[in-house]
Amino acid sequence: MRTFDFEMNYSSTPIRVGGVGMLAVDMLHKKEKNAYQLLQYFLNLNSDAKVNLVMLNPFKVSFYKKMGFGIGTKNYQFYLDPNEFPNYKEKSHLVELTVDERGQILDCYNRVYSRTHGMTKRFPFERELNRPFWFGRVIGYVIEGEVKGYFVYSIKEKDLHIHELFFESPDVIREFSTFLNSQSDQIKRVIINSNFDEILHFLDSPESGETTMVDFTSSPDYKHIANVGTGIMYRIINCSGFFEELKESNHIFNPSITISVKLAIEDDFFPINSLPFILDIKGGRIVDIKEDGPADVELRMNIAVFSSLVMGVDNANSYLKWGLMEISDVSYIKVINSLFQTDSKPMITKAF
Repeated sequence: MRTFDFEMNYSSTPIRVGGVGMLAVDMLHKKEKNAYQLLQYFLNLNSDAKVNLVMLNPFKVSFYKKMGFGIGTKNYQFYLDPNEFPNYKEKSHLVELTVDERGQILDCYNRVYSRTHGMTKRFPFERELNRPFWFGRVIGYVIEGEVKGYFVYSIKEKDLHIHELFFESPDVIREFSTFLNSQSDQIKRVIINSNFDEILHFLDSPESGETTMVDFTSSPDYKHIANVGTGIMYRIINCSGFFEELKESNHIFNPSITISVKLAIEDDFFPINSLPFILDIKGGRIVDIKEDGPADVELRMNIAVFSSLVMGVDNANSYLKWGLMEISDVSYIKVINSLFQTDSKPMITKAF
């Protein structure tokens, strides 16, 4: 396996995050708990380094769920007709970027990172500087010598694949849209992966042209717009340490919330993480983390669910509805929703 060190934007607060990839077991040594031992080593490696959150791309979701990893943001794969991108009749700021502009591309990426929950920062190493050029050509929006947005694309069998897309203002995406609209004479579909479905509202129509939606008598005639998958999974390996890190960074949850919450998290894979503790929050800031004492409300769930909740993948009410979380006083559910609410679901952009 290969381990990684990341800096993640956690709802505007930079935190350290561990990653693991390329985990494999020799065919002669399958079913000997070697993958289990490798994951235990990975968790201990990060625990010793005081890293409280880790993530990975699963080869099988259930395998990692049993080890306490929670499901992350869904990924939508859109198949868009270029004609459905609005034509704003303006693309004068678009240029093809080369490796000479790779530093500006990195700066643009990191400005987007700084305001996007879940993204990981990129550093000026050769690998990171060259990353956008691995996948195809790079089109940038440049104004006054500064890259304010870019996308990476390649073309395969009349389909245009967008591998990365970042922009800092509506003016940028409007010019990108004009560019994509102008390709309709040669391009059949623009294929793009996204953690968000916001593009639905930007396009004239998001229909994919596929007829894979099954009609039911109760709900006929839906239009297929995207394939949906799940990728990144998250795991908190030290719950109290995670909140201690946020406390030291002066992280602000919802500033209107003052509450004392007892957390009882079940973690069979990493038992030290199962010790209950209490979060005292005042004005959205963590003021104390303690082992016992009075609390306004108590939450119980397993570590996989808790990891997804804290990352803002879904709200507390969703987990309560499906019986995945217990709450001692249901009247606090709206407050708990607001406490862990992030500006958006986590966005992941790093391949590993």
